[in-house]
Amino acid sequence: VSISVISQKNGSVKGIIYDTIAKQPVAAATITVLKKSDSSLVTFTMTNNAGAFSLSGISYGEYRLMITHVNYHNSNKYFSISDTAKNIDLGSIIINDKDKVLEEVVLQAEAPPVTLVGDTVQYNAGSFKTKPNAVVEDLLKKLPGVQVQKDGTVKAQGQTVNRVLVDGKEFFGTDPKVATKNLPADAVDKVQVYDRQSDIAQLTGFDDGQSEKTINLKLKKDKKKGLFGKVSAGGGSEGRYQGRFNINSFKGARQLSALGMGNNTNAEGFSFMDILSFTGALGQMKGGGGNININMSANDPSAALLGGSNNGAINTSWAGGLNYNNIIGKKMELNGNYFYSRYNPVTDSRISRQYILPDSAYFYNQQARTSNLGITNRFNFTYDFVIDSMHSLKLTPNFSYQNSNDRSLSNYETLSGLLQRSNNGFSDNSTTNKGYNFNNTLLFRKKFNRKGRTLSVSLGNTMNESDGTGELESVNQFYNPQGSLIKTDSINQYNTTANEVKGYTAKVVYTEPVFKRSLLELSVSKNNSSYAADKITHDYNKNSGKYDVLNPQLTNNFENTYGTATAGVRLRTQRKKYNYSVGATWQNANLEGTIKTGVKDSVISKSFHNLLPNARFQYNFTRFKNLQVNYQAATTQPSVSQLQPVPDVSDPLNIQEGNPDLKQEYSHRINAGYTGVNPFRGKNFFLFSSFSFTNNRIVNYDIIDSLGRKITQPVNVDGVYSLNNDVSASWPLKFIKANLNLSTGINFSKTIQFINTQQNDIKNIAIDPNVEITKSFKDKLDLSLSAGMTFNRAKYSLQSSRNNNYLTQDYGVDIGWQLPKNFFLSSDFRYTITSQRSAGYNASVPLWNASISKLFLKYNRGEIKFSAYDLLNENKGISRNTSQNYIEDKVSRILNRFFLLSFTYSLNKMSASAEGGRGGNIIIRR
Repeated sequence: VSISVISQKNGSVKGIIYDTIAKQPVAAATITVLKKSDSSLVTFTMTNNAGAFSLSGISYGEYRLMITHVNYHNSNKYFSISDTAKNIDLGSIIINDKDKVLEEVVLQAEAPPVTLVGDTVQYNAGSFKTKPNAVVEDLLKKLPGVQVQKDGTVKAQGQTVNRVLVDGKEFFGTDPKVATKNLPADAVDKVQVYDRQSDIAQLTGFDDGQSEKTINLKLKKDKKKGLFGKVSAGGGSEGRYQGRFNINSFKGARQLSALGMGNNTNAEGFSFMDILSFTGALGQMKGGGGNININMSANDPSAALLGGSNNGAINTSWAGGLNYNNIIGKKMELNGNYFYSRYNPVTDSRISRQYILPDSAYFYNQQARTSNLGITNRFNFTYDFVIDSMHSLKLTPNFSYQNSNDRSLSNYETLSGLLQRSNNGFSDNSTTNKGYNFNNTLLFRKKFNRKGRTLSVSLGNTMNESDGTGELESVNQFYNPQGSLIKTDSINQYNTTANEVKGYTAKVVYTEPVFKRSLLELSVSKNNSSYAADKITHDYNKNSGKYDVLNPQLTNNFENTYGTATAGVRLRTQRKKYNYSVGATWQNANLEGTIKTGVKDSVISKSFHNLLPNARFQYNFTRFKNLQVNYQAATTQPSVSQLQPVPDVSDPLNIQEGNPDLKQEYSHRINAGYTGVNPFRGKNFFLFSSFSFTNNRIVNYDIIDSLGRKITQPVNVDGVYSLNNDVSASWPLKFIKANLNLSTGINFSKTIQFINTQQNDIKNIAIDPNVEITKSFKDKLDLSLSAGMTFNRAKYSLQSSRNNNYLTQDYGVDIGWQLPKNFFLSSDFRYTITSQRSAGYNASVPLWNASISKLFLKYNRGEIKFSAYDLLNENKGISRNTSQNYIEDKVSRILNRFFLLSFTYSLNKMSASAEGGRGGNIIIRR
């Protein structure tokens, strides 16, 4: 009944837009319906190819219809909807070409909500009201076709936004969250969404399929000169505190920004994806495979930065940075930034793990505390120099220095399938490391007179050094099946490590136009890296009280070099409706390594030769509807640590040994996607699918003895695959004036592992449907209702009785309410249900956070806020992980209820409006 009553009070309006001179229909004009009384936004759309438009679900009242187009002057029509006139037909509407009119008056406040400028979708920020002191992330949540995930990841038109620019310039590197989580929303005039082409595509003028979804934030004119930003500080119960600031000083092309934050509340504030170069530069050198892998643990300090759950840690964080952009003269563009971070997450956890054997199972329980302190200083620079219209240079040097201090304490036990103790023990492991990373890239680009004929040369080098110390003390006891103690192993060791990586890269790409709309690309590259690692281990000497007994099994020296040479050819063709490319790359790779230990020396020498085909096809049905299919062959080389036949017995319960007969992995990857977007009607549909099949996949071959010790060696297998599918759709629900978002992922995978000589095939399926409804009540109340679930199923070819299913359900309610007298209320409630886990790991967790704030001081520059986190004091850190041969449930100690009182001061020149800041100037052009 209520729905029918609502529909009876709604009407519609339609019409056709024509050019005043040519008398032709005008496509892609923005049609905006505004309330006649206060010009507030009601709805909007875009004309089709016939110039027609239609809008429904408009409540009774008087309205102004505004027509805008980049090539025409704004035009207005007035209409009313009532019982006697529910469906309005405005007929043919004539608009004036800008080129035919001498004078134009532009009202910035009346800019259309969404316009189309070429291939760029442009949103007028003033048309989308935000809460007081909102940041860019809050503004993006309001834009049709743009979604912000729970972890802060931004998606636009179905694709992840990998880059956010400010007036076309980098803002603290390439991490989008630095801009979205720190810049004030009221500083933004326009939000532009487009596909940024790669450097090669920009050089050649041909789409190479390597574009990335990009958002450019165009600032208001009064923010492009002078100072703006915010400073905030707060303290509360349980000793909790947090503070942050962002200060921006812009003048013309010069941009100077400073950001900082400190807290012990797990607040992110930043998400510097490249702030820890310990993995950054070394990771680049490992890209081709063949280097010793230095893996940073999952609870590394950088985890707090990456937008994840922080693995249940309680984190104390301090970070800050400076960013500088400028154009020097007419030929040089300069960007530089500096980061400092100090992160110290502490994790207390309890783990229950079930291992699956061919004819039995056993269980592993652990209680652990880890503390990871990481300090990083990093400098990034980019110099882009335009020599002339045909030549340019780009230099990108980066340097970082870091220290880390980690410690882990754990107690553990292993139980047989009959729950009889096989072994137990404790360990105390601490490490201290320091190191630096330097990498540098020089790119030379040349255009020839013939369009499409280009040459690019890139050179790069990397240098990394690190050294550290470590201490390990552990005691392990082993029992027979009757429960009697039969053996005790103890370790008390001290080690020193030193690592060095050096490498260079060189690549030349030449493109030549062939046929009418095709381009031939020829490329050659050479990469080489060398790695050296020394580890010296001494056991504790009870007689001397010192670590002076050399342990030859754990003392070693690794040296290896890895080099590749490639030659590739690719044909790219571009048509109005479609484009495609086909090509192949020949790759030669050589890996040589020497492992010297006090027990056994070994030499590794491997050569790999491969042909790697690639293909890509894209069909554009319309400007906002396209289909893409990509195929890529790729290889992954085994690392020296996987090849070395020397056992690693540093963990007596988990002994690792390499396999010198390993082959490289060869993978076939196919990605396909369909995108259908209507940014003007808020309707979106996305379908993405990826399939990967790997030959010679490197997997573990585990032998588990009667004492519960595991000896692992890598081997090659065929038949490993994964299939991932994601589909999402969103559209407005006009009868209740809300938006509906639906999404689901359906993922399949098959992995293989060997346990005590028998092959175990593991097949996994994961399904995670989600639904969300958002509604805004007269720009005063924002409401979001969400529900989702994740279903996981794992099937084992060995011990099918151990197959397991588990389910996680998540429900949420978010409310933002603007109250009278400049008060603002915010509340978010999450209810999570975990089921089908081990005893003690199933839980229902209601998590409720809320805050109330008030604007005050002149121009509403001050905000005082009282926040409550985990009001019900029910938060729990529970997770499940299904691995190749075990199922793990984990409970971590996390933050529980606390209260915080904070104060924020805005440095903006203009008022921090209680409605998020709207308005503009009148510009007269002649």
